Parts: sequence; structure tokens; C-alpha cells
Amino acid sequence: MRYGKNSIDYQINMEAFHEMENCVPMTKPERDALRNWVKKGYDLDTNPWDLFDSDDLPLNYLQAYRLEFGYSSGPWDYWKGPDTQTYWDESRKCFIPKDEFC
Repeated sequence: MRYGKNSIDYQINMEAFHEMENCVPMTKPERDALRNWVKKGYDLDTNPWDLFDSDDLPLNYLQAYRLEFGYSSGPWDYWKGPDTQTYWDESRKCFIPKDEFC
């Protein structure tokens, strides 16, 4: 869905984008593509490639972007995962709990 820049939905989506930007590791091209998608008014939980997960739910933009451009798996699953799901810390080279990162 696409939202107008003055709508509450757009503002909520931008806030979710900033949270995701702070919590999910991503490259500059990924961050720029995600930012452009959100600034155009699209929901983070949609993607232009119509990619879906195994439960037939749409992948969020970053997950779909990474699959579309050659990634098969990675720490971005943290964004949608349960509270107990761990996060890969590149500096420590290990998984850490979600509450230690955000």
C-alpha cells in the first residue's frame, strides 16, 4: 500500500524505518534502497517484487531486496523473529540476544 506523506500511516512507517535502520545491519545500498521505498510512501512490509515467505505472507522490503539481489539467508530475519531469536554480531562474531542489541 502507498501512503500520502501527511498521513498517520506514513509517519508510523517512517518511525518503523528508523527503528529498522538502527537495529538491522545493512549495507549503504540496502539502506538507500529501503529509505527510497519508504519515502515514496510504501509500507516496509511490502516489496515491489511480490515475494512471499513460506506462510504466503509478503516479505518485508529488505528481505525481498536481499533475495532479489542474490542473498539467500542472513541476520535480517531478526526483524520479524520472536523475542527469543538471536542476532548475529559481526564485531563479536557470535549471536547475541535481541535485548542486548536494541
